[in-house]
Amino acid sequence: MGIEERLERIERLMVINTKSVWSVKDLALVLDRSESHIYTLCSQKKIPHYKQGSSTWFKREEIEAWQCQTRIPTDEELRCEAVNHVAINRIK
Repeated sequence: MGIEERLERIERLMVINTKSVWSVKDLALVLDRSESHIYTLCSQKKIPHYKQGSSTWFKREEIEAWQCQTRIPTDEELRCEAVNHVAINRIK
């Protein structure tokens, strides 16, 4: 990817970040995925989206929440959970 293409991508991302509703093309650029992949996620109902005629739209806040829905706990959080589980089960 040349400098011109990179600058164009950066400019487009800056514009996209000011919008609260994204098109498929916008979302593909933000997620660095192909448009066909975004359409596949929509058809499989794996991503929150809206349809208006033949257009598909995404709310930025819903996409951000969707991206963060499968949080992986840290080792420390898992240790604390294990300690709590053992402590509670000893009482029973």
